[in-house]
Amino acid sequence: MSGVQMPNFMNVGSSLHRELNAEGYEDMKMLDFQDYLGFEEDIGKKLGLPITPRLLTTPDLIIEEEEFDSDESDSSIDYWDDESNIQSLIQCQSFARSWLAKKEAERMRTIFNSTEFNTFIIKLQAQIRGNTAIKKLSDMRAKLTSSAIMNNFAIKFQAAVRGYMLHKHYNRTINHYKSNVHKIVKVQRFIRNKYLGNSYRQLTTNINPPVGAVKNFIHLLNDSDLDFDREIELEDLRQKIIEYIRENNQLDDCINSLDIQIALFLKNAISIDEVLKHSGAFKKKKEQQRKINQLAAKSNHQNPFSLTGIDKESRQRLESYQQLVYLLQTEPKYLARLLSMTNRQDLGQYSSHKMIESTVLSLFGYATHAREEYLLINLCKYCIAEEMKDVASTQEFMRGNYTFMKLVVQTNRGAKEREFFRALLSPLVNQVVLDDFLDLETDPVSIYHKAINEEESRTGVPSSRPHAITSQDALSDPEVRDIFVVHLRNLREITEKFFIAVTDTVDTVPYGIRVVARELRLVLEENFSDEPHERIIKIIGNFIYYRYLNPAIVAPEQYDVIDAIINPIQRKNLAEVSKMLQHISSGTIFSDAHDIFLAPLNEYVADASQRFGEWFMSLTDVEDPESYFGMHALTDQTNTQKPVVYISPVELFHLHYTILNNLDTLEPEGSGILHDITNEIGESYYQPEIQLPESVVCLMLKNRCDDIPMNSSARLQQLLVDTKRLVSYVIKIQSGQDLENIFREPVTSEIEDTWTQFKEKEFLDESESDNSVVSKRRHLKLGQSDPPLDLKSITFVQIKGIANRLVTHLERCKVISNNNNYQDIINMIARDITGKNTRRLQRDKELERLKQTLSHLKEKRQYLLDQGNQYEGYLNSCMTAMATKKGKKSKFIFPFTRQYFHIRGLQKLGLVPKFGSYKYTAKQLYERGILLELMGISKKHYDSIPIILSMDQAGIITIEGSYSGWPMSSVQVDMRYEELLQTQFEGVQTMTVLDGMAKVNVNLIIYLINKK
Repeated sequence: MSGVQMPNFMNVGSSLHRELNAEGYEDMKMLDFQDYLGFEEDIGKKLGLPITPRLLTTPDLIIEEEEFDSDESDSSIDYWDDESNIQSLIQCQSFARSWLAKKEAERMRTIFNSTEFNTFIIKLQAQIRGNTAIKKLSDMRAKLTSSAIMNNFAIKFQAAVRGYMLHKHYNRTINHYKSNVHKIVKVQRFIRNKYLGNSYRQLTTNINPPVGAVKNFIHLLNDSDLDFDREIELEDLRQKIIEYIRENNQLDDCINSLDIQIALFLKNAISIDEVLKHSGAFKKKKEQQRKINQLAAKSNHQNPFSLTGIDKESRQRLESYQQLVYLLQTEPKYLARLLSMTNRQDLGQYSSHKMIESTVLSLFGYATHAREEYLLINLCKYCIAEEMKDVASTQEFMRGNYTFMKLVVQTNRGAKEREFFRALLSPLVNQVVLDDFLDLETDPVSIYHKAINEEESRTGVPSSRPHAITSQDALSDPEVRDIFVVHLRNLREITEKFFIAVTDTVDTVPYGIRVVARELRLVLEENFSDEPHERIIKIIGNFIYYRYLNPAIVAPEQYDVIDAIINPIQRKNLAEVSKMLQHISSGTIFSDAHDIFLAPLNEYVADASQRFGEWFMSLTDVEDPESYFGMHALTDQTNTQKPVVYISPVELFHLHYTILNNLDTLEPEGSGILHDITNEIGESYYQPEIQLPESVVCLMLKNRCDDIPMNSSARLQQLLVDTKRLVSYVIKIQSGQDLENIFREPVTSEIEDTWTQFKEKEFLDESESDNSVVSKRRHLKLGQSDPPLDLKSITFVQIKGIANRLVTHLERCKVISNNNNYQDIINMIARDITGKNTRRLQRDKELERLKQTLSHLKEKRQYLLDQGNQYEGYLNSCMTAMATKKGKKSKFIFPFTRQYFHIRGLQKLGLVPKFGSYKYTAKQLYERGILLELMGISKKHYDSIPIILSMDQAGIITIEGSYSGWPMSSVQVDMRYEELLQTQFEGVQTMTVLDGMAKVNVNLIIYLINKK
């Protein structure tokens, strides 16, 4: 750009330097910022910040060497002479100063907003305020101390304030205690319990607990009102449970009978009246009148079956039956012999083996009480010993079905067993049942047929594969082989889950099955000492699994394991798992022809069998029943309430009849307590056709041995019980260092007054309480020939003397030790106290168990009622169909035929049966195959023998036959239609009628009756 002179910037540095230092500007700026920097330095020292020295001066411009000639200087001066250039320079300087100022302001803002700066300011303000307050307070103190009046006022004011504070603190403390009274009570209770706990610990842990510790807890031996209430509640629950069990069994029997009748109705079209008769038995129980007048006249008694009459004879009969039941309970050898006979011989004409087994369970209250469970376990032990006498080898034992096994199966339905099965098996069974795609079929042929069915269903055309095929050929099919392998793998996995769950339980297994298995093991080891230990384990394992666990796996809905309905495929899956566990429990590998294809699982079976054996042996490691239940020979004598059994009259009189017929076998000695009791009861008039009341009889059991002389050992035991009872009265009233010291201490009038007050509370009058309880507490029988001693009528000195003589007698008889101040008696009472608490805990557990049992029984009863209602609905539909059929016109009878003249003759006599009468010849029935044979009559005479079938009453068929060669020219018998159906149900093809004169085909005669 020629002609335009460019500005010269070479002298910009010197110009800016002169401009910034001109007119004192630099001095003014330096003054302001140096003051700020000084303040910043003080702040930084107090805050502990790093200090960087600064000098806010305009940086010197680099002044280059001005080596230019005069021409250039002149041009530069000319340039700055231009006002616009000066303004541009000023603007540039303004921008630079503005930028520096903003940057410095931003830095200061950051410092002012920092936490350290704010903290410093707050502290500075606090110090200023504090110094100001201190100065004011000093001025006020100086003013107050300068006057004596102000000093006195200050002292009084301080005293008032201190008093107010103390009163306030006291009131606050009182209010705190009042608002936390419940906590204070808890603390006090905790302290008292601590002291009592220490005392009770002495009672339970010390070998020789002191008399004081025993006295502190002697009241625990008394039965409180709560104890009696619990006992009453327990007894009510037991009664309800037994009633529900009986009712459920009756409902179940009625449903089973009704089910059979419905099945036969569908098969044979039986009359609706017959079915309705059974359904009516399900809905309600009709009163049945007993026909016993002839029996009463024969026996010269009012009523040989009366147990509730107020006459002397009925009362004696009731007491005899009570003694009989008590004897059978406490002497299990009689029932063990009777039950062992049920498998070997006939017990009598009217004896039923099934009823004997159900009666035994009734005698022991279905093991719903600790006492009855203990006695039932003892019965199982005796049954094992009795039945093992005739077993020659373990192989024979494995093939037998023994009574104790049946008892175990029956008791499996108790509350404890159901709770155990549900907790153990419910998750596992649900896993099998709820899997809709699970199939554990292990039969190759069945898998093959299922594959064909799926193929045909999928393709819609018949399969080219043959249907008749062997297992080997089925496994040669690739598809079948793959499915079979998958099934085996699933079966093993599921079996292992069941196996692990079962073997992880030891302590939770109910005590009953464990102790029976223990007794069985001991008997097997004793009787078959030559057998290997592994063989004994296999027998025990087969008993525990097959008799106890297997039913709950195969039929889980019957043991409350699950609530769902199981279809056939699910049942088959459970059966396959059960078969695997059964082989494992018995240690048997798969080697038979029908299960040889399961041989790949043999290695797993052998390994699991060894582990199962260890679990079986651990189950049999259990304490004795006496220790577990806390029972001993005198438990019933020490209890204030008598044992109670609820039993039906049919069961009771049937049991009496069976015992009488087998008395010599049950008591081979020829004389004994059982003979004496049965002789007192007298002859049995039991017959199945006699309709006895269905109400349950309550028997208050009584020990016959209480009224007869005891042997020396039993007498000492009774004396020991009486001695402990008297000693407990003594230490309740009088204290001392030990029992011997108490006996030596004199009795003061205060002690006699205390004894008198104690007697008024302890020994009630007979009119105020139950006679049995009064007799237990108030009377003491010291000798067999002496009358009972009334404790309420003697003084404390006398009772101390009696107790002292009894203790001395026990010491001479070596029942207790010598020279230990009678400490053994104190130790025995201490054990009774601790045992009382254990029995109370057992009773509480038993109450919970019985409540749960009752709940399950109610659920089952509702289930049976619902099932019965379903059957009733079906029967209503059958009734509708039969009503339609009955509306049809009666069948036409051709005139001048044999049937025509037969009906005409009956009409003339007015004897036409209500449901018809039909006349045939023996030849006609023989040709139809109905009549098979007439005894002693040639077939050529069949044409001359008339046979009449008639029914005048629903369900009663009359068969009449006439022949001159018979001892009676005419034979007529009545036969119930249900007997025909039952005979058909049992699979019997032929039966005899007409008092054995004729043999008929059961199916064909039923067909003929239904047709007519």
